[in-house]
Amino acid sequence: MASKPTDKELRARVKLLGNLLGNVLHAQAGGRVLKAVEMLRKGYIGLRQDPNPRKRARLSRLTAALDALTLTHVVRAFSTYFSLVNIAEEAHQHRGRRAQVRGGGPLWLGSFDQTLRQFQAQGISVEQLQTLLDRLAYIPVITAHPTESKRQTIMEALRRIFITSERLNDSRLGKGERQEITQLLEAQIQILWKTDEVRATRPQVRDEIKNGLVYFHECLFQAVPTMYRYLEKAVQKTYGKGLKPGQTITVPSFLRFGSWIGGDRDGNPNVKPETTLLALRLQTRSVLLEYLSRIIALSRVLTHSSQLCQPSQALRDSLEIDEQFCYKTFGDNLERFRYEPYRRKLYVIRYRLECNLRTVKKRIEGDNITVLEGGYGAAQELLNDLYLIRDSLISHGDHSIAEAELQDLIRLVESFGFFLLRLDVRQESSRHTQAVAELYSRQSENIDYLALPEAGRMQLLASTIRQGTLTADKDNLSAPTQESLAVFETMAAMLKEGGAQAFGSYVISMTHCASHVLEVMLLACQAGLAGKTQDDAWFCHLRIAPLFETIDDLQRIEVVLATLLENPVYAELLKASGNQQEVMLGYSDSCKDGGILASAWMLYQAQKKVTALTRAHGIECQLFHGRGGTIGRGGGPTHESILAQPQGTVHGQIKFTEQGEMVSYKYSNTETAVYELSVGVTGLMKASRSLIQPPTPDNAEYLHIMGELAELGEQIYRDLTRTPGFLDYFYEATPINEIGQ
Repeated sequence: MASKPTDKELRARVKLLGNLLGNVLHAQAGGRVLKAVEMLRKGYIGLRQDPNPRKRARLSRLTAALDALTLTHVVRAFSTYFSLVNIAEEAHQHRGRRAQVRGGGPLWLGSFDQTLRQFQAQGISVEQLQTLLDRLAYIPVITAHPTESKRQTIMEALRRIFITSERLNDSRLGKGERQEITQLLEAQIQILWKTDEVRATRPQVRDEIKNGLVYFHECLFQAVPTMYRYLEKAVQKTYGKGLKPGQTITVPSFLRFGSWIGGDRDGNPNVKPETTLLALRLQTRSVLLEYLSRIIALSRVLTHSSQLCQPSQALRDSLEIDEQFCYKTFGDNLERFRYEPYRRKLYVIRYRLECNLRTVKKRIEGDNITVLEGGYGAAQELLNDLYLIRDSLISHGDHSIAEAELQDLIRLVESFGFFLLRLDVRQESSRHTQAVAELYSRQSENIDYLALPEAGRMQLLASTIRQGTLTADKDNLSAPTQESLAVFETMAAMLKEGGAQAFGSYVISMTHCASHVLEVMLLACQAGLAGKTQDDAWFCHLRIAPLFETIDDLQRIEVVLATLLENPVYAELLKASGNQQEVMLGYSDSCKDGGILASAWMLYQAQKKVTALTRAHGIECQLFHGRGGTIGRGGGPTHESILAQPQGTVHGQIKFTEQGEMVSYKYSNTETAVYELSVGVTGLMKASRSLIQPPTPDNAEYLHIMGELAELGEQIYRDLTRTPGFLDYFYEATPINEIGQ
């Protein structure tokens, strides 16, 4: 039976890292800094046990007496120390979970094991479980947010320290080996100490895009297939014995990542149409590089000889077709791997992917070329080749080999395609209103769009969309309107280049009325993203997500959506795009507007209204949760946050933002990422049980009490924020300005 790590082990690791940091401080910053740090550390620990005002005043005087340079070093020392403590705690949690797995018993809350055991105990059948799995769509959306103030360099340094400290857990280490690892740890901490914590210059959008992609190369490309493996093992362990002959449970690839980096232009003047182009192409380059490295690795593993096993007829036929690529692949050595069919196939795949990679590199450099001859036209073509190899291996008894590294690659291609991240585009509603008003003013009728009431705007917009596009000389339009139109033209161009999955949704922040959505649809029609074909059939290649952020907007959400969904033109366009309405809910702004309690309650009610309304119109609903990391921005533990959604409102799909510091917190280390993805998926599975079992209705008395509490909470919050001097205090007591800079 494996023993669970104890707090004693955690304390020992924290002490070790603290002592090593102390050595670095003494050697690099001088004795005065270390002495001040130790006095403050011990002094404030003592105050926790004995809150003595005299001691507190003495410590304050000590701090005030330090010169600026020493004080800076002291602050950095404590910051570094707590980063090291976080590393120790994260590693401790990993070891605890691994010990539970080795023990063979029930695992932690939110694990696949615990969730599936619970499902089985609740009488959920194999068929019901398959139905649930088939409906899952788990969509984290990475954003570039100023609450992440760490440099990428710092995060990489912390990652190295994490990996090195984990080596100390090997019980086979001798005294000398342990000492060498400890010395390496001290050297890495010294490098961390001598590395700038703060960026010298504000990062450009290109930097933000690249920083977001680092998490995939360092962590997520490993974490995603690992998560699927854990889920498949748990399904087999819990439900495998109850399967009938020939019956299987299939786990589809339901995980998709989104991004706002390079697409979110709300309040960021640096995000231009060309920035969106760059983001999509850098994403494609990153995922192609990953696929290539895995294909090269597989070509060293799948060395089967056709003289020792018989590949499938389908694979042999595909190799015949691949002869057209063989000269470019093998050069003068056309017979290379003639008797090693899998290696020959993989080398052809490698050549074709390299054509795709060269194409996207040229596009990044500004050359808008078509895909080079030999390259894959779509990710599905690559998948078909990988499926051929997998099925052929299985056909001659190599099932376990097919389910190893090859299956991991298949999971990645199914999850990431050639786009890696589905890029959401976001803009504030007034920008669209201004653009539409200017377009109408340039028509022969010279329509004063801004003077129309909401009903008049809806009628005009619907009529224009039905009849076709507006005509205007783009060169004579204002710069903001030209840019608004260029965004949609860029999206249309990239849909042709990157496929339908290149983009997620077009998010309209500060949506106050239904016309804000139709305005976007009109602009999309101008770029050919929506409208009617020559056969008079509707088409729509744009998914629009209105974002409701303030307390007032959340209260009006039902009226706005009802007006929108009951509009015949919009209903036709929605049907043409898949008949799914995405609605985004803003947690941060509603918290700032009415306080945490009122925000949470309004969001709870809004979700119930939205799902009821879309259900009544026969439309599928996907809620997009704009959460931040802290409680004040809608944050909280992933598993519990998903379970906190109203009963019956989660139907297998959830989309949410991963903002700022939460991205590095969740996705810097592979094991942490696997854990976070797992507890998120199990939360989604539990919250989606209404798909297979009737939901439990809310308690009316509890609803009434919550309504009263939310009303009282909003009143008290508003009284607080209107207190004279409150805003001055807020800006002086928080680093909000420094983070923004």
